[in-house]
Amino acid sequence: MLPIRNINGLIKDGEQVMKDKRFLLIFILLMLLSLVSCEESVVPKETEITVENEEPVEGGTINISSVEPGSLNPLLNKSKSYNEISKLIFQSLVEYDANLKIIPVLAQSWDFTDGSNKFVIKLKENVFWSDGESFTADDVKFSLDTIKASEDSIYKGNLEHIYSYKVKDASTIEITFDQPFATAIDMLSFPIIPRHIYKSNPNAVPIGTGMFKVSEYNRLKSMELVYNDKWNGKEKPYIEKIRITFINDVDAFSIAFQSKELDLLNTTSYDWEKYSEMKDINAYKYTTMYYDFIGLNYNNPIFQDKAVRKAMIQGINRKSIVDKYLLGNAAVTDVPINPTSWLKDADAEKYGYSRSEAQNLLMAAGFADLNNDGILERKVAEAVQQLSFTLLTNDENEFRRKAAEEIKKNLEDIGFRVEIKFAGFDDVKAAIETGEFDAVHTGYNLSNTQDLSFAFHSTQIDSGKNFMAYSNPEIDALLQQAYTAMDDNRRKEIYKNLQKSFREEVPCISLFFREAALVVRDKIQGEIKPDAMNPYRSIHKWFVPESKR
Repeated sequence: MLPIRNINGLIKDGEQVMKDKRFLLIFILLMLLSLVSCEESVVPKETEITVENEEPVEGGTINISSVEPGSLNPLLNKSKSYNEISKLIFQSLVEYDANLKIIPVLAQSWDFTDGSNKFVIKLKENVFWSDGESFTADDVKFSLDTIKASEDSIYKGNLEHIYSYKVKDASTIEITFDQPFATAIDMLSFPIIPRHIYKSNPNAVPIGTGMFKVSEYNRLKSMELVYNDKWNGKEKPYIEKIRITFINDVDAFSIAFQSKELDLLNTTSYDWEKYSEMKDINAYKYTTMYYDFIGLNYNNPIFQDKAVRKAMIQGINRKSIVDKYLLGNAAVTDVPINPTSWLKDADAEKYGYSRSEAQNLLMAAGFADLNNDGILERKVAEAVQQLSFTLLTNDENEFRRKAAEEIKKNLEDIGFRVEIKFAGFDDVKAAIETGEFDAVHTGYNLSNTQDLSFAFHSTQIDSGKNFMAYSNPEIDALLQQAYTAMDDNRRKEIYKNLQKSFREEVPCISLFFREAALVVRDKIQGEIKPDAMNPYRSIHKWFVPESKR
């Protein structure tokens, strides 16, 4: 059995994006209040924003913000908002596109040689840093060295399976992994920094190969970006200047936006609603990696019956919960695969809300109201098994409190007895770690690699990462196949089968992926398409009309 990689993280409830300083590849337990959605405009759903407009023209300034970075070096910084901005300045060997598929950036091509664990990467030629120096394989090696030498780089986990690396020539680097695996190339999606700059000054003012370069930096206050004329991209942006204001107080982001000091704001799934009455803003939703679900403790015998699990997922009105308490800003899902992902099976969604179907499933499994108390039970051997459990919920999270009451009502309508146990985040985390719970409403900030081994493979039970103690040989085998499938078509087919098994087995009660929104002043026009990987992905198509400057 090949080792199972833990590349998924969890985040704490209520933590805003701009305050989030956690790396997405570490494992932390989460009771979240998160982001989510697609590339559509939020006004209303199913409606596109049309700008009756002027033609795109060059020029204009946009004002954005970031948490003050601990380091200007993107490999050493932990601020999510600054890391998003750094993508305007720096590039990676590869990156995820809007569909979570790896695409080349500074890498020209890559391949495992002769089926071995040696990964040969050919770099693009004629790439230059913004100061005019050439980009070479030495810069890639230096970036790897920097991560390796750091005690707490957010990219430290990317090197977990890298055994060694060496420069073969100026445009070629060889990386040896501990074994071949499907997402090895994904591990190289970190920023590449210039050796000639950062070797002598690890916190130097950024010099990158990206679309923009730093034209002005005021320590701890602001930074200005302009077009990088050394950039090797095909399209030049219309925007002339990007002014970045560093802000420490998270609440100040909203104040600055409302006072028109900022032109855009990356918001949570419902925080954007407070701006919806403003006439000069548009909001664009996108799907995040934040996945809500009900985790089940398989040491409770009622959850070992998949008929019970199927009844639960059909007996909970998930869309109603989303509509009532998240203002519709989440995508209901049956499986823990992001709806925007290239790996998402078009037939993955099977279970809609159906009280009658849920009851039929329970009755077919032998449950009945034996004593007319409204709670279903059945005889197992000489004992009576009752549909009863305790739902653990974080009481520090307003959404979770409201959702718990709705879940309780839904399930009691089909014959369950549900007791809600409210506890603080730390207590919920402790209960999960010790297995002292029946069911818990929680969530994962899923890894971009979409490897689900950490949560559902039986080898992860003892580690506590598979905190539900879920074990299924068929799903184990599919997870292992997905981990080692080097061919994209083969991998997609495996994920299709995996999702089919998830629909059939319902290992947990999937709820939804949350949505976030990029709230933008209408002075910024053009093709605005944020996504979970990069809210600024389409910035080269943004423009400021002369009438709005």
